[in-house]
Amino acid sequence: MNIFIETSVVNNILDLDEKPQDPFGKSQMVCLGQILERFSKGTISLIVNPSVLLQIKGTKDEERKNALLLVFNRFNFHDFTAFVFPLTFPLHFLTKEQYSEIDQICKEHPGLKKDRKIIADAGFNDKLDVLLTTDKDLAHQVRQVGKVKFMLPCELLATLEEH
Repeated sequence: MNIFIETSVVNNILDLDEKPQDPFGKSQMVCLGQILERFSKGTISLIVNPSVLLQIKGTKDEERKNALLLVFNRFNFHDFTAFVFPLTFPLHFLTKEQYSEIDQICKEHPGLKKDRKIIADAGFNDKLDVLLTTDKDLAHQVRQVGKVKFMLPCELLATLEEH
């Protein structure tokens, strides 16, 4: 299974040792840890695109940014973007309909504008199955773009256990 991860997941990997106070957050962190175990065993692929790295590099707190970069580099995620890397021909770019779908999502949920490239790269890619996020709004407001489902860690873990 090819799982595209967005920036909130990298942030939460860094914070795995911290215990969230709310039960929902605790359960998501436990599930994220189990997903990372599967990744380390090679049973799933975790994929990022350059937008995730750009968001990390844009972190204003220097100490946090450096810690996030260490996590990012330690896990050696597969680097990918549907529209730039790897270049395969014929090149595929967003259609007018796909642009419209992304615009509509961002109009309905303005807080997701910063994630529009991540949403597009994940949602309109036939090589990806899931966008993994720890952002409850992203997972529950979008749910799916194209054939790619947007899932929280516990939702993904339940899906992995079914297969």
